[in-house]
Amino acid sequence: MASPTHRSGPTPATIALLCFLGPVLTVHASYAVSAAAGIVPACMPYLEGCTSISATGRHGLGYVLFKAGMLPSALLLIVYWRLCRDWLLGAGDRAGPGLRSLLWLGIAGALFMILYTVFLGHKGEVYNLLRRFGVSLNLGFTYLAQLLVVWRLRRLRDKGGRLPCPAWILRAKTWLVTVLLLLGLGSIPVSNFIADKDPVENAIEWAFCLLMSSFYLLTALAWRRRDQPP
Repeated sequence: MASPTHRSGPTPATIALLCFLGPVLTVHASYAVSAAAGIVPACMPYLEGCTSISATGRHGLGYVLFKAGMLPSALLLIVYWRLCRDWLLGAGDRAGPGLRSLLWLGIAGALFMILYTVFLGHKGEVYNLLRRFGVSLNLGFTYLAQLLVVWRLRRLRDKGGRLPCPAWILRAKTWLVTVLLLLGLGSIPVSNFIADKDPVENAIEWAFCLLMSSFYLLTALAWRRRDQPP
């Protein structure tokens, strides 16, 4: 007879880890094959900004890899945000508009990630508009959902409740959302006042997306403790 603690399927920690690994591995694999094929320049994109993330998935094998990795990752993110809502509830957070907003902002971000991925690589003004619309709302809604997670965790701590993760994870998540905000604000003067803005914008984009994905890695570390059998 199976143990009562037996779980079928991936654990919440595994899902959170895949939400980190899926986009990160997909983007870097797409960049590697696109650079090898001469579709995008070969460089250190985090420092030199020689190409955008989108350019890695527009043509050739990179096009296939990008869609094959990002679409399942977006579906996993929908599951992640439901698990995140349940995690906060289990820690004593109060059900209400705040938690509902967190859930639906996260899900909306994942859906716009699907929209962006589907139309990436298609030519035409309408497709370009849908792609830009998708990526902008994906990043915006996802950031707001992550910010709400940090705020609700800090509120639980400040009210003397049981913090459902080690204190260092909350500090790291707080640091992440702060740096993401600074990167987002920093991109505004870059877009408006720098003549050769593309390399700087690209480097910011690479750093922003890696840090945003790292939020899920921190969640995986927190959930790993919860998933371990007693």
